[in-house]
Amino acid sequence: MGKAIAFMIFVWMIVSIAGGVAEGSVTTSTTALTADISDVAVIIPVVSTENFPDTGFVTILDENIGYASKTATTFQGNLAQPLIRGAQDTEAIAHVEDELVRSPESSMLNQSIGYKLAVLSDSSGMLAFVTIPFAFLSLLATFLILPLSFLGTDLQILTYIWGALSIAIIVAIGIALAGGRRMS
Repeated sequence: MGKAIAFMIFVWMIVSIAGGVAEGSVTTSTTALTADISDVAVIIPVVSTENFPDTGFVTILDENIGYASKTATTFQGNLAQPLIRGAQDTEAIAHVEDELVRSPESSMLNQSIGYKLAVLSDSSGMLAFVTIPFAFLSLLATFLILPLSFLGTDLQILTYIWGALSIAIIVAIGIALAGGRRMS
């Protein structure tokens, strides 16, 4: 059983990385704001832009920001293409100094590993034991959907095969935990 779970995690990671390669970036970089910014700021000052692509998107909390150029310590637009606040159907909001600025891949990993658990348990206080199982199920659901959009619609069947394999692994784990046949 352990080998099957390790295999599923390995495949998920490889496909996620392959998707980043196909889209042109595989960075999982994180930096922090060095000053407060308003919801209409045209320059995003950060500690460092090292390991971020020359152009692309960054995520601050729930806002995606498109940038056309960068310096060593800022993300910004240029004459042809300004900074795009609230990109990809997100809302442009003000941010404060020291908030984390992440690459899209770093943001995705942060959201799928631990962050959901931390937010739910922090907001619940003493009742965290009630919300943690739901947060764990939400985390588990992120692994049931394989990010294969970069392959196009012709290979959509692979997403369904992945989902079926994931459900089979979860059922096998449930049977093993319930005292059914031991798998080795």
